[in-house]
Formats: sequence, C-alpha cells, structure tokens
Amino acid sequence: MLRFSQKSPLGNFTCFQTSDVDEAREIVARNFCSHRLERMSAGDHFDACQNRVDGKRLSLNYIRYGADVTIDPGELSDFYLIQIPIAGTADVQNGARSVWSTSAMGVVLNPDRHTTMRWHAGCEQVLVQIEKTYVAEIATRMSGAELNGVRFHPGFDMSRTPVAVWAKRLRGLFGAAETGQIFRHPDDPRQQQLEEALVTSLLEAQTNTASHFFDNLSTGASPGHIRRAMTLINESFDQDISLLDICACAGTTPRNLQILFKRELGCSPMEKLQDVRLNFARHLLLSDSGNLSVSEIAERSGHRHAGRFSQAYKARFGEVPRETLRRRRFC
Repeated sequence: MLRFSQKSPLGNFTCFQTSDVDEAREIVARNFCSHRLERMSAGDHFDACQNRVDGKRLSLNYIRYGADVTIDPGELSDFYLIQIPIAGTADVQNGARSVWSTSAMGVVLNPDRHTTMRWHAGCEQVLVQIEKTYVAEIATRMSGAELNGVRFHPGFDMSRTPVAVWAKRLRGLFGAAETGQIFRHPDDPRQQQLEEALVTSLLEAQTNTASHFFDNLSTGASPGHIRRAMTLINESFDQDISLLDICACAGTTPRNLQILFKRELGCSPMEKLQDVRLNFARHLLLSDSGNLSVSEIAERSGHRHAGRFSQAYKARFGEVPRETLRRRRFC
C-alpha cells in the first residue's frame, strides 16, 4: 500500500483541475492518448485533477475524477502505464485479464492489449507512464537478448515483497520530485540513472514474458563477474556509467551482480562506484600537484552535481571538500 503525506501527490505540479468532463478528457489525452471518458451517474460530483512531472523516458502522475467514470483508451500503443490506487477502487480490463484494483492491487497496462477501466467514485491513483521502447531497451541490456517487447502480468500485487520494495522506491521518487530534487532536468545523469533503476527493478519485480532471463541467479561464487565489474568501475569511474553498463561488462544480471557484490564486498555495485569516485576525489584534494578547484575535482572524479558531491564527501570523510583543500594548501 502506498501512503503519501500530501493529500494530492505532486500537488506543486498540477496540470488541471476541472468539473468539466470534456476538458478533463482533452487534457488527459494530451499527456497519454485519445480515449473515451464517460460519467456513470449524473448525480456524482465530478472533480477531475491531474498532477504530473515529466522525466526523459517516463513520467509520474496523480489523477482523480471524483465521480464514477468509465475510461476506454483502447491500446496504449507507445507506453506502459502502472496504476496504483491510493484511495478507492477500479475495475480494469487489459486484454483478456481483469483486475479489481485497490490499494493492495495495482495494475500494469500493457501497450499492445485493449484496455477498459471503471474508476469508482472516490478513486485516486498514482500512475507511472513508461515509454514502450525504453522498457525494451532495458530488458535487452539486462538479458543480453534482443527483446522487441515485454508483456507484464496486469495484476500488480502489493503484498509481494519485490513489488512492495518497488512501490517504496516509487514513493521516494514522488517525494523527491515534489521537493524539486529530481524531474527538473531530464538530461541530468542522476535523473537518467533513477529512471533506469525504476524500470530495471520493475522488470525484476513483476512477472513478465522475459522473467526467465532475470531469474537465473548464480548460486556459487563468481569472482569473474566481480573482477570484470571492478575493472570497468576502476577504469571508467569518471564517466557516466550505470548499473546496466556494469552488468553488461560483468556478463550477468543486475539482481545477480547485486547479490554477488553484497556477499563478497558488503556493498552494491553503485556504492562501490561511489566509493572509488570519492577515494579519487580525496586523492586529488590532498595531492600537492596541480591547482584544481573543488568543482574541477568533482568533475574529474565522476561527480556531476557539486552539492551532492560535497554531501557525500562529508559523510565519508567528516569534512567538506573545501576544508580538505584549504588544509592541504596551508600545510
């Protein structure tokens, strides 16, 4: 179950709020696709609202209609849509499968299956819209096989631990977006890494037609995987490399590499990457040669955001980079 401190998630990013059905249909269609939207009872209070932030390949949304409505978008074609009620219920048909959607059971709408929905009065949902081509790209990189399409089981059972963990990650993204920490600059490398991580974990958490690629975990020690991963980390830490880049070099899946790193090194691959970056930054700050500024050192050590670099450096070494640099210059 997803819980939000705000009454309406992403309340600072309202697309519209209206009591006019035609206006709601038109604006929602701009963000998603053309669809039929009809009220089931003229006596209901229609109060439609959409809040939205756009990333590079996906978007976060909050939608309510207030009244009992039917929605028929047909096939979504170009995107997947994950819907999770935070209040109320909905009946959803995606292809041949029907889902009674509640706060304990979300829905993954596949783009190649006809969809019809009935949102009952009082239903409020958070939604994640993900480009179809992006899911295929991530699945191909994870599996090593050319996967042109992936179809998910529509029922998104929040009682399953992997799904609950994914939902917790999603709630964190909503919170960070609400405060302007992310979803401000689509081309920000951190934004792209967060989007990649969300889609990667979705493919691992939710049963789909490619799940067999991601479930083949190594049970024995695999030093070769770790060695290849560490070679890439050590040689390319100053570049914008992602977890999938590391996995491709290591020759294994993200889940498997996470398990191997935790077991053998006590950290995740991305934590190790950050560790190497911080160690190199420390070396540059303490070095007697050169006259690099803190921002130049951040860039050379693979950090693209000076503020986050300073925070991470202080958490690791107990002082901000400028203090290290000042101390070295006056030695």
